[in-house]
Amino acid sequence: MIRLGIIGCAEIAQRRFMPAAANVEGLQVVCVSEEYAKERLTEFTEEYPVEGLEDHEELIARDDLDAVYVPQPPALHHRWAKAALEAGKHVLVEKPSTPSYDKTTELIRLARTHDLALHENYMFQYHSQIRAIQDMMASGVIGDVRLIRADFGFPLRAKNDFRYNRTLGGGALLDACGYPVRLASILLGDTIAVDAAHLDYQPEYEVDMSGSVSLYNEDGLVCQIGYGMDCGYRCSLEVWGSKGRLMTNRIFTAPPGLSPVVQIETAAGTETRELAPDDHFRHSIEHFLTEIKDMKERDAMFESISLQSRLIDEIRRLGR
Repeated sequence: MIRLGIIGCAEIAQRRFMPAAANVEGLQVVCVSEEYAKERLTEFTEEYPVEGLEDHEELIARDDLDAVYVPQPPALHHRWAKAALEAGKHVLVEKPSTPSYDKTTELIRLARTHDLALHENYMFQYHSQIRAIQDMMASGVIGDVRLIRADFGFPLRAKNDFRYNRTLGGGALLDACGYPVRLASILLGDTIAVDAAHLDYQPEYEVDMSGSVSLYNEDGLVCQIGYGMDCGYRCSLEVWGSKGRLMTNRIFTAPPGLSPVVQIETAAGTETRELAPDDHFRHSIEHFLTEIKDMKERDAMFESISLQSRLIDEIRRLGR
């Protein structure tokens, strides 16, 4: 049994992590800490049977915990993940792992040194629709793949949202762009590289609000990405092939119970395929538990985290 503590009563921890964790065999959420919004701590512990603490360091120092979940704003990921790793705890950290490649590399080094798992929670990649779509692409139903297009964007949120705060690691690159970049890495493979990038700003905000990216691999396959935090909602994947195209519109955010729908357009007409519902958040937690036991899976995650962070750093550099 892996005993886990949560650093911070973030909305994603309360509304998404806890319901998913309740269905994960071999995991017990023991406690949660909150240093600022004490009313959130009360609400959290009233909803779930976990102990509430008012000090993050106290949680990390506990001897009865094996692992820590860090759902803090991105700028705080490095601080708390580092503290947890140095205390001998496995770490599940929300995406992005950190805002920079250098800080992410330090966390990976610490995890290796202390023989611990470090898992970045891009949970969508564990939804069964990803494998189903890869199988469709490999089947030749749309012919040879010519171009991949992935978009993720959503409307403005409340003005005080951390996503608009530079100090807290806000910005569309770190928040929205990471999803399609991770998907592009899955589809293009380890030779993926950034070809071009553009970051868009608005005068009333201190962070980048939208942008676009073009990535490619050594075989010449290209993935174009659009993303933003001030636009109409899009959560789509389109794969254009020599014989047709494949499209789906809940590639990153399909909730449990939703059956994703894939449309395939060819000269023969349009075919609609309904895929199985799945719980990608639960599977991400399960994969974290696997990494705790399996060094091969742990190393694969380290490579994934490192590649993701390097690509985001390169997009930031070119986008400026």
